[in-house]
Amino acid sequence: MFADNKGNIVIEFALALPVLFLLMAGMLDLGRFGLQKSALLQGAREGAQYGMVNSTDTSGINSTAVNATGLTGVTATNSLFCECVNGTSVACTTTCSAGVNLKTYVTVTTTRTFSSFLTASTLSFGSFGHWTPPTSVTASVTVSVP
Repeated sequence: MFADNKGNIVIEFALALPVLFLLMAGMLDLGRFGLQKSALLQGAREGAQYGMVNSTDTSGINSTAVNATGLTGVTATNSLFCECVNGTSVACTTTCSAGVNLKTYVTVTTTRTFSSFLTASTLSFGSFGHWTPPTSVTASVTVSVP
């Protein structure tokens, strides 16, 4: 008449625990990735702002971007490119036709390696697919130089 089901909750929890652990590890990894991406984007912005004022100081742009991230192991690169108002890319030493002003841009890119909590290079979920964690985080900003 009365069944003893005192152990059911322990068995159900034991079955659900690996799934819950995998979800929590994924959320922690996603949060860490998002925080690092945000810091790299802030560094790229700071470097681009410095580049707006000193577009020829490549080492200053890079060091400003790296220092603004607040992270270790960050590398920064920057490039300068120009185009005419009609959108055609030209060398920054040339002039556009018909006296049209040359538009100059600086692009700053920050990069850092990312190490996932999930140390496997690829996780397979059978017929549901697979997931490969990212190995690096990159942010890039392009601004117009006045």
